[in-house]
Amino acid sequence: MRCAITFGATGLLLLVAVAGMAQTTDPETRVAQFHQRLLETMQSGSDFPGRFEILAAPVADFFDIATVSRISLGRTWRTLDADSQAQFSALLQRLIVATYADRFDSFDGQSFHTLSTEPASRGWVVRTELERANGERVSLDYYFREDGVFNVVADGVSDLSVRRADYNSIVKSEGYAALLERMRDNIAELSKLDELSP
Repeated sequence: MRCAITFGATGLLLLVAVAGMAQTTDPETRVAQFHQRLLETMQSGSDFPGRFEILAAPVADFFDIATVSRISLGRTWRTLDADSQAQFSALLQRLIVATYADRFDSFDGQSFHTLSTEPASRGWVVRTELERANGERVSLDYYFREDGVFNVVADGVSDLSVRRADYNSIVKSEGYAALLERMRDNIAELSKLDELSP
C-alpha cells in the first residue's frame, strides 16, 4: 500500500465513503461506512481502473466538492463563470478519486478506529486513526459542513490548507489554465504508477 496521507497539487490526502451513504446525516456513521468501503477496495485486488470505478460514487457522496473547490481556489473561484466552476469541481473530484485509488491499492492488515465525534465550527469533526500492520498509526480527522466532508486533517496537516496554498501559488505564477493542466497530469501520473508497481 502506497500511503502518503497529505496532498496538494501534486498529491492529495483523501477519504472515501460508501456509495449511497448520503442517505444518513450521522457523521460518525458516514465515516465508518467510508472506512469499510476503503478496506473493501483494498481487499478487492482490483487494478487502478477498477479501484477508480469502485471509489467514484463514494467520493462524490462523501465530500462536499463544491465547498472544497471554492475554498481551494479562493479569489480565483469568484472570477469563474458557472460552467468553469463546474468544470473545475469535476476535475477536482476526479483527482480525489484517482488519489484514493492510488494510495489505497492493497490490503496488508490495515484497520480504522473512530476515536470521537465533536462539534466544530459550522459542523462536526470525526477523529479517527488508521493503524497499519506494523502498529504505525496515522490520525485522520474528518471535518463536516452540513452533510459533506470539506477538509481532512492527517497527523495535524490540513489537506484543504495545503491544496489552497498549492493551487493559488500555481495560479499566481503560471495562470489558471496551467493549474488545470497540472491536475490532469496528476491524474494521468497516478494511473501510470499502478502499471509500474511490482
